Amino acid sequence: MARLLLWGGAAVVAAALAIFYGPPSYVWLLSEAILDRRYTLPRSLVIADSTPAGIARGARLAQLAGCTGCHGRALTGNLLRDPISIRASNLSALTRKYSDEDFDRAIRRGLRPDASSLWVMPSQAYLYMRDVDIAAILGFLRSLTPTGKATPAPEMDMAAREKIARAKLIAAADLSQTQMPAVDLGPHYSGGRYLAMFACGGCHGTELNGSQDGRAPGLKVIRRYTRQKFFNLMRRGWSANGRRLRTMAPLARDRFHILMDWEIDPLYAYLMARAKVPEVDQISRAGR
Repeated sequence: MARLLLWGGAAVVAAALAIFYGPPSYVWLLSEAILDRRYTLPRSLVIADSTPAGIARGARLAQLAGCTGCHGRALTGNLLRDPISIRASNLSALTRKYSDEDFDRAIRRGLRPDASSLWVMPSQAYLYMRDVDIAAILGFLRSLTPTGKATPAPEMDMAAREKIARAKLIAAADLSQTQMPAVDLGPHYSGGRYLAMFACGGCHGTELNGSQDGRAPGLKVIRRYTRQKFFNLMRRGWSANGRRLRTMAPLARDRFHILMDWEIDPLYAYLMARAKVPEVDQISRAGR
């Protein structure tokens, strides 16, 4: 409660300064209050699975989940420019200082060890991942040879701060607390639902209703795809009419091409079943 009052007080001060000094002061102070926010750190009992099988499975899960897409193929960090200019962390270097608990909270809760939030980290998509899968990813990270220095906390420029102040960019920790799981259609569809949430949820939202900015559609569009066309979407990034999709094609090349038929089929079955449910976003959801 004290933190909430302090955050609210900072917002009031920012609004007052905007009156006297103009919008830039408001943007900077409000964004600073949001960036300085601290969260409760949940406990985690996940321990890295460092068996050869665990490491191999973790490497595959990290690719499917998009870790290598943002953090680089060697997970040594990468400069991202969308939605803001920010450097994704050098995960190999973090293995020197992060505990398994620290990594789990970063992945599933979007939290740093100091209880501040990560940014442009799709933790909401990983929130519902099973402990055994997180353990495998941690085992893979632990197998990396630490290379280079740890990436410092980002310095947000005014363009990023304006997005934060206008709620166009939300802290990863807040997203992981507010995103609901995709509709549960029963045990027959559980495998496809699970894959959809962590592999597709980063762009399309964990409920699969599309991104807030409208750039990623709700996945009821799957009704346009036959099974073969869906396979082409996942492995080549082609639309239902055979057009190369600018966003999906690189994802298919770098991530989804490794999916086996026995993984794509349940995903397709779940998305098709979900697409037939009226007002799917209003159905009671399980698994929170």
